Amino acid sequence: MIQFLSEEFSVETLCLLLLVSRSAYYRWKRGASYQPTTRQEDNSKLVKAVFGEHKRRYGSRQIVVELKEKGHRIGRYQVRTVMKAAHLQAIQPKSFVPRTTESTHGKGYCGAARAA
Repeated sequence: MIQFLSEEFSVETLCLLLLVSRSAYYRWKRGASYQPTTRQEDNSKLVKAVFGEHKRRYGSRQIVVELKEKGHRIGRYQVRTVMKAAHLQAIQPKSFVPRTTESTHGKGYCGAARAA
C-alpha cells in the first residue's frame, strides 16, 4: 500500500497514517523483515533456563555473570531485552526482620520497676 501510494504522497506521511515505522517499511522493501537469529533464540533459552534455575531471584546482572561462568558470550543489555520480551522480572525476597519473644522489648518498660 505504501509502495503504491508513495508516488503521490511522502513515505513518511504514509507510514505515519498506517502506523508503520519508516525503518520497518524500508526493511520490508529490501526483503529483510525482522526474524530473530538462531543465536538470539539460543540466548533466549539460556536466559530463561538460568532465570528458572534460580527460582526467579536473578536479575540481568546476575544472569550475565552466571552465563559468562558457563562460557557463553552475552551482554547485560541483551539479557535485559530477552527478559523484557519474555516478561521475566526478578522477585525480591522479603527482608529479614528479627522477632523477639519479649513483648516489652524497646518500650521503655522495666520488669523490675513493676515489682516494687
